[in-house]
Amino acid sequence: MKRQVVIAGAIAIFAIGAVVGTYAIKSMKPAPESVQTSKAKLIGSALPPYSLLALDGVREHSAQWEGKVQLINFWATWCPPCKKEIPALIDLQKRYGAQGLQIVGIALDNRDAVKTYSNENGINYPVLVGDNDAVEVAQQLGNDVGVLPYTVIVDRDNRIQAVYYGEIDPVATEKVITSLLRP
Repeated sequence: MKRQVVIAGAIAIFAIGAVVGTYAIKSMKPAPESVQTSKAKLIGSALPPYSLLALDGVREHSAQWEGKVQLINFWATWCPPCKKEIPALIDLQKRYGAQGLQIVGIALDNRDAVKTYSNENGINYPVLVGDNDAVEVAQQLGNDVGVLPYTVIVDRDNRIQAVYYGEIDPVATEKVITSLLRP
């Protein structure tokens, strides 16, 4: 029971962050100064190692994607902006996967709901699921305000190169990815 309360609390915090973050983005207000400072500190820093459960229940480790350009996307099935950007992520993985792009979805959600959603929508990249563990990974990667979706792009040297609070701009994201895929 205590674990369920903690999970519900973590999800509620991210839900509130998603609403606030989406509002700030849609209203074109700049992110709070603390977020900008946190983001600036992240750029160029090494991706911290993490491990989370995949949809099949197997624990996956971030080290397996080192050497690839990674787009790590935090999302949930109950988050409309998250679901809106997933087709663009599927397309990016399809077009650039052979060149070294690895998209990794990290869902802050119920594993069964995520598995159903992933299957129904043809998600073609690894999807990891977690409750408190996923929240900790999001925080380690700079999402200390709890916004969903939240995306981090990592270069082949395992260094963070871009951070997006809220829904990605597919065109701008593709430009970042293609610049990092060049030899």
